[in-house]
Amino acid sequence: MNKKIVVSIFAILIFLSLCIYIPDMMTYRDKLTGIGQKNETKLVQNNPEKNVSVSEAAQEKPVDSQTIKEKEKPPAPQVNHETVKTQTVTENSSQNKSSSPSSGSSGNNNNNSDISNNASGSNPGNNAGSANPGYNQVSRGESAVDNSKYPLLSKVNGSFGQFRYQNLSGGRIEVDPKWVAENIVTITLPGLNRQVQVHKNAADHFITAFNYIKNGTAVVNGKELSLLSLIKTMDGTYVTRHVNWDSARGLSNHSWGTAIDINASGHFGYVDPQKDVDDPNLILWEKAFKPAGFSWGNRYSDSMHYELIK
Repeated sequence: MNKKIVVSIFAILIFLSLCIYIPDMMTYRDKLTGIGQKNETKLVQNNPEKNVSVSEAAQEKPVDSQTIKEKEKPPAPQVNHETVKTQTVTENSSQNKSSSPSSGSSGNNNNNSDISNNASGSNPGNNAGSANPGYNQVSRGESAVDNSKYPLLSKVNGSFGQFRYQNLSGGRIEVDPKWVAENIVTITLPGLNRQVQVHKNAADHFITAFNYIKNGTAVVNGKELSLLSLIKTMDGTYVTRHVNWDSARGLSNHSWGTAIDINASGHFGYVDPQKDVDDPNLILWEKAFKPAGFSWGNRYSDSMHYELIK
């Protein structure tokens, strides 16, 4: 009897202990489980686009790389069916025009030819002078000249050409510098050993004349003298001016570099070959300049002046 009572009491105590212990275990389990859920929830909340529970996050399907690529593809362009129809009609009409022999097609080809010619500068009316209306071709060198600065055009002086120029004060002129650069040269006169500027086509004539002077002699007043001793002054070759420095008159041949003045003092007039047989300029003319191809200005009362005309 006593044993039964003891066993019963012991069983009751065990039952009570279990009743107290099991709920505590459940609470402790729930606490542990809650901490894990909170951590998982925090990880999910780090995604700014979604705020889901742990179970939803677990149920989410993984994103396939194929799906990402498909999302990144740009949308296909929309086809405008009206435009396609219009282009088709245009192409068909173009093919019909090209296949039919009509005068219109030759006209189009001619127009294309004209455009090509204009672009390449091969327009039949164009030349070097007319390409720019402000320029003109003059002189043997054919340089482009600014007509606005050099509005006047000289005569054609034989093989020495022509040039553009402008008038200056006192009967002087300014010649187009391009013409000067192409036509005027510097030489040394034999005997005088003096450098002068002359036209390039006249240079040989000047050198020939002064070689005659350097090596020649003449009898003057019964004495034989060197021709070189007859030259007292050499008064200019290339001088750009009007005749006698008078702007109302034409251009002097000095402007072309084809003339020379010698012994100007006392030779502003005419020398009579019959009476003034010992005149130095008459002797120089006969012994040097005439054989070298020069003419003498004595015929128009300018006995200091020798020039080339050809």
